[in-house]
Amino acid sequence: MVINYVTGNEGKIKLAKMIFKDLDVEIVAKKIETPEIQSIDCEEVSKYSAKYAAEELQMPVMKNDSGLCFPALKDFPGALAKYCEDTIGPDGFLKLLEGKDKSCYWVEVISYCEPGGEPISFTSISRGTVSDTVREGYRGYGYDKIFIPEGDTRTFSEMSEEEQYKFFDDEAYIKLYNYLKKN
Repeated sequence: MVINYVTGNEGKIKLAKMIFKDLDVEIVAKKIETPEIQSIDCEEVSKYSAKYAAEELQMPVMKNDSGLCFPALKDFPGALAKYCEDTIGPDGFLKLLEGKDKSCYWVEVISYCEPGGEPISFTSISRGTVSDTVREGYRGYGYDKIFIPEGDTRTFSEMSEEEQYKFFDDEAYIKLYNYLKKN
C-alpha cells in the first residue's frame, strides 16, 4: 500500500514511516504548498488542505494538521499553534496560564482525500500538562520545552526523539490504515 503524504516536514514523514513500518505501507512525501485556512480547528484545516492537495495533484493524499490545545484557554491555540509559537512563544503561554489549569493536549488530525471526493479524517490526542518554566533540553521546538506528556515528568525537549515517539498517540494513523485496507 502506498500513501501520498503531503508535507514538507521531515519529522512528520519520519514518524509516519515509523508507525507504518510493520504494516507494509510505503509513505511517499509530496511537497506542495496548500492553503491553510485560519481556524483553531485542526480537523477543518486538515480537511481543507487534503481536498486542495488531492485536486492539485490528481491523486489520493494524506494531509495532517496538529496543534496544542489548552482547555483553560478554550482549546486555544489549536491549529494556530505554530503562529503563536512564533509570536508569543512558550514564555507567553506560561504567562497566559498563570493561576489556571495547566492541562493540555496535542491533537493531530489526518485527513485522506481522493480527487473529486470529500475528505475523511482521523484524530489522535496526546495528553499532558505544561511545565512551570521553559525547560531547555536536548532538542525540540518551542512547545517541546513546556509540554510534559502524561505518564512522565520531563518535557519533550528533555527526551530523545525515540522517547518522544512512545508518547504519541498513533490512533489516527492506524484508523487510516484500516480504512484504506477495507476500501
